[in-house]
Amino acid sequence: RKIYIPPSLDAANQRRLSLDLGGGNCKWQPPTYKVPESINFHKTLIAGFPSGDKRMIFIQMEALAGWPAKDEWDFEYLGMSNHPFIKANYPHHEGIWGWGNVADQTIMMVRNIRRSMVEYHDILWDIGYAKTWQDAKLGTENLYSTAPPIEDFFAWRDIRVMEECHWYGWFIDY
Repeated sequence: RKIYIPPSLDAANQRRLSLDLGGGNCKWQPPTYKVPESINFHKTLIAGFPSGDKRMIFIQMEALAGWPAKDEWDFEYLGMSNHPFIKANYPHHEGIWGWGNVADQTIMMVRNIRRSMVEYHDILWDIGYAKTWQDAKLGTENLYSTAPPIEDFFAWRDIRVMEECHWYGWFIDY
């Protein structure tokens, strides 16, 4: 068997999918990013506490379907589209209901709060603790590229732990 693995999983390669070449051979391929409006998708909302766990789900769904996911904030700021998978941090306070009424079903990722909090901080650190969609977009190339210093996490944790536990409760109630 022969398999092609991209040289890295940087931003340009991390969303590649597997293409069956037959005879046990495959090649990683990106999803089809231009989603036609003519297909009537049964749309799936992938909800979860802010962290990297939703990424695991939407990458698998992209691989199975060959169609891309879109972030809740992109629906809000870039406009509605026919993307079949919607990644959302809602009901977390930093999430928004940006997809209107187009989601037909929900997959909710529930992960241990301890691990989610660490990953959530790491994402915030990667995007420079951005407060707006525009600022966050500027930092997306930094996502998952470097681990933040542990001291930065401890400082953030000590300030936010009680609030984040409360907001995790909103997520569980949802």
